[in-house]
Amino acid sequence: MKQFPFSFWKKNNQSHAALDKKIVASLSTFHLPRIAQLKYLPRILSQVEYRIVKILFLVLLINVAFLSFRLYLWNTESIPRQGGKYTESLIGSPQYVNPVLFQNNDVDRDLSKLIFSGLMHYDVNRAIVPDLAERYELSSDGLTYTFYLRKNIRWHDGEPFTADDVLFTITQIQNANIKSPLATSFKDVYVQKKDDDTVQFGIKKPFAPFIDLMTTQIIPKHLWEQISPEGVSLAALNLRPIGTGAWKFKSLKKDSDGTIHSYTLARNDDYYGRKPYLHTLIFKLYPDGESAIQALKNRNVDGISFLPHELRTRLLQDKGLRYYTFSLPQYTALFLNQAQNKDFSAKAVRQALAYGIDKEKIVSNILAGEGTVVHSPILPGFLGYDEHGKTYPYDILKAKELLHAEGWQEDERGVMMRAEKAGTDTKRELHIVMTTVNKTESIAMAQSIQESWKGVGVTSEIQSIDSSRIKEDVINPRNYQAFLYGAIIGSDPDVYPYWHSSQSRAPGLNLSLFSNADADTLLEEGRTLADPEKRAERYTKFSAIIVEEVPAIFLVSPSYNYVMTKDMKGVADKKQIVYPSDRFADISAWHIKTKRQWKR
Repeated sequence: MKQFPFSFWKKNNQSHAALDKKIVASLSTFHLPRIAQLKYLPRILSQVEYRIVKILFLVLLINVAFLSFRLYLWNTESIPRQGGKYTESLIGSPQYVNPVLFQNNDVDRDLSKLIFSGLMHYDVNRAIVPDLAERYELSSDGLTYTFYLRKNIRWHDGEPFTADDVLFTITQIQNANIKSPLATSFKDVYVQKKDDDTVQFGIKKPFAPFIDLMTTQIIPKHLWEQISPEGVSLAALNLRPIGTGAWKFKSLKKDSDGTIHSYTLARNDDYYGRKPYLHTLIFKLYPDGESAIQALKNRNVDGISFLPHELRTRLLQDKGLRYYTFSLPQYTALFLNQAQNKDFSAKAVRQALAYGIDKEKIVSNILAGEGTVVHSPILPGFLGYDEHGKTYPYDILKAKELLHAEGWQEDERGVMMRAEKAGTDTKRELHIVMTTVNKTESIAMAQSIQESWKGVGVTSEIQSIDSSRIKEDVINPRNYQAFLYGAIIGSDPDVYPYWHSSQSRAPGLNLSLFSNADADTLLEEGRTLADPEKRAERYTKFSAIIVEEVPAIFLVSPSYNYVMTKDMKGVADKKQIVYPSDRFADISAWHIKTKRQWKR
C-alpha cells in the first residue's frame, strides 16, 4: 500500500473543510445558523469553545432582561394601590367623639376629624376650603353668609345629608343645657334653611374669623334629635358616632375595667370626596408616652400620634422610621390667677417672675431645640405680631430689682421675704403653686421654671392633674394660682376667646381672668375689621398691653413631632397644621400598596 506523507493528509483535509464550507454556504444566503442548527454546535465546537458560547449566550440573556426591565421602569411609574391598614398609638382615651362636645381631648378631636365633616375644612396648607359646602357667598354688608351644599351626600347609616342637619348642629351648640364649648363662638349667630341644599347664616356685625367657625363639623339630626339635651353627654353615639367623613366607625374594644384600648375605623366607600387608599385605621390607646413608644418600637403599631420631645432619643436609632415635624399655632404659657394668689396683683412681681424664667433652657433641654421662645399672645407670622415689642429675657438681677422695689428682700437662705402686714415682724415667703397637666413634658417645664425661680429667691411647688380631670377640676373653676398650659389659637389672629374680660369664666378661655377696658375694645374692633392692616394695628396694640401687664408669662411655641414607619407613603412632610388632628388632612393620599402603570 502506498504511503502518503503527513503534509499531504493535512493539506487534503483542509481542502475538504473548505469544500464543505462552500457547499453549506451555497445552500443558503443566510450565513448565521438557524435555531434548529444550533443543536449541532457540540459536534462542531470543542468543549472549551462550547462552554464559552454558553457563557456568552447567558450574558446576552441577562443583558436583554436588564435592558427590558430598565425600559419598563423608564416608561412606567409607580402609583398607589388600594388596600392595607394603618395602626397608630394614641395617648389617652375617647370621651366625646362629638364635634358639639369635644374640646381639650386630642383623641376625641383626632377621631372626629376622620369621621365628621364641616361646611369648610383646613387643607394641607392651612387654608380654609369648601367641604360639605360647594361654595359660599358673602353679602355686601358682611353680615350674611349663604352656603350652597353639595348634593347626594349620605350619612354613614345611609340617610341623606341636608340643610336640616346644619341647622340642628348649630342649635345644639347654642343650647345652654348641652354646655357645648363652642357656645360662646356661636352666641350671636343665627341660621336659617333656604332649601334642602342652601343654608344662610347671619351675624349682628362683621366678624372676620367667621369662616373659621364654619370648620365646625356637622352631626346628624335624625339620630341626635331623639336624645334630650340633658342626655347628650351620656349618649352611646358619643363613642359610636355616625358622620359623613371619609372614615366610619367600625368597632371598639374595652378592657375588663371598661377602659377602651382599641378603636377601629373603616373606609367610607360612599364618601363624596377623594376616597382613601387605605381600607382600615386602627387606633390603639395608651395611658402615657412611654407605653405608646414601646408599642412602636415593637411594631405593634405603625405610628405614634405625638412624640414627646424628651422621648425622641428612644427612637432615633430605629432606621425603619420616618420623622415629621410640623409647626402649630400654639404657645405654652404660665397663666397667673390674681384671685388665687394676692402677690400677683403687683405688676412688678409679675414682671419679675417673667424675667426670672430661662426660656431658652426650656427650648434646648426639654424641647430638644424643636421650638421657639415666645413673648406675646400673637405668634410670629400672624397679623399684629410685633418683632420689636417688649420682651422678658432671662435676667436674675432685673427680677430681684423689681422685687426689691415691692418690698421683698432675701433672707439668709436667699428666699424672698416680706412682712405679712406693714409694721409687723411676721414675714412670709414669695411662694407659688404651679398647676399643670400630668404629662412628662409639662412637668419637666414646671421643674425648669421652679429651678429658675430659685435663683431669684422665689419658692414654688408643682401640682400635676390627670388630663381627664383638668377641664372639670382646674380649668372650669379656675382652680389654680399659676397654670402651666398650652393654647392652640387657630388659624385666625383673633384671640378674643382667650383674653376678653367676658371670657373669664367657663366656657371662656381667659385663664388669667384678665380684665382691661382698652384691651377689650381692641379685641372687639379687631374681629369686626376686614382690612388686614387695620386688624393688624389693633392686635399689635392689644399685644403691647398684654406684654406690659403680664397676666401670663409666655414661654415657648413647641413644634409637633409625628413618627411613622417608612412603609407608609404619600405623607406630606410640610403640612401647615392648626390642630394635631390636621396631620390627617392628606390621609386620602396615604398608601402602603403600589402598582405600576404606563406613563402618559
